[in-house]
Amino acid sequence: MQLLFDVSYEFGEHKGLGLIPGEIKAISEIIPSDLKIPQIGWNSLNIKNFGGVFKNSKQGEYVYFVHSYSAFCDEKYITSKTEYGAEITASVANENIFGVQFHPEKSGEAGLKILKAFCEVK
Repeated sequence: MQLLFDVSYEFGEHKGLGLIPGEIKAISEIIPSDLKIPQIGWNSLNIKNFGGVFKNSKQGEYVYFVHSYSAFCDEKYITSKTEYGAEITASVANENIFGVQFHPEKSGEAGLKILKAFCEVK
């Protein structure tokens, strides 16, 4: 997902593909300092758009995260968020371009539904 944006600040400053306007920044900038980074574990999704890769998903399903960075972009590109001491972007879309911060391949049945929907997107 991070490669889709204009720039990432993970291990320096790196230009992205610019397919979605925005930046990738450390979640340490927005979460309380007592929370562990990287965030590793299961979090529920607050789905904002049930189209595309979430067409088979339900609100609040849990997916598996391992991350220290997140996308910061216009709300119109955010398709889901999660909570880890602050709201964090969990997935994005721009027309036929989709990205997720979590690991669908490690997210059990919820992840399988997302991967199936991704394969069916036209």
